[in-house]
Amino acid sequence: MKSIQVSIAGLAVLLICSSAARAQEVTNQPTAGVAAQQSNVPAPAQRAQDTVERTVRRFRIGVEGGSGLDPELIMFGAHGTFAPIFSRYVSFRPGIEFGVGEVTTFMGINLDVLYTLPGATRAGGWVPYLGAGPNFGLNHRGFSALDETSPDSPLTGTDRNRFDFSDTDFEGGVNFIAGARRDNGFFLEMKATAYGVSNVRLLAGFTF
Repeated sequence: MKSIQVSIAGLAVLLICSSAARAQEVTNQPTAGVAAQQSNVPAPAQRAQDTVERTVRRFRIGVEGGSGLDPELIMFGAHGTFAPIFSRYVSFRPGIEFGVGEVTTFMGINLDVLYTLPGATRAGGWVPYLGAGPNFGLNHRGFSALDETSPDSPLTGTDRNRFDFSDTDFEGGVNFIAGARRDNGFFLEMKATAYGVSNVRLLAGFTF
């Protein structure tokens, strides 16, 4: 009888130990998988990725795109954001933008200062803001024409490289901005430039 009890006790201990070992193995599997996945990434690539992520978060880099009116352009660009500047409602947003149209090609540098309206109600999570800043633009226009000496051979300015600014006008202007943004970084805005390459742009973008 005692030998049977000892055998049963030994079997129970063996089952408990086996169950614990299996549980430990299952628990370690996800960790081992994550570690293996991380070890597959080369160290230089991991460091480069971390550097890019820190830079994007530090300078709040963003992208934007939209359309320009008069002249009609397809707009796209990038910017950085530095805040706060003198006040928690004020931010500095330098950026570069490009515009491509049927006749006009445009490249501009913007040094915009934005002011978040502190008393405005956040309707639906949107935060309104206003802004202004200098704009420095290179503007190239290409037109179709006929050679007077040979009417049958068209001379088309648009056949040249669209981003060849060797024959362009450099103009300075002032941006005036009205927009609204969400907490996740998405924003909508209207930007008008006066005294330079006069244009009104309707833009949407995202700041990381």
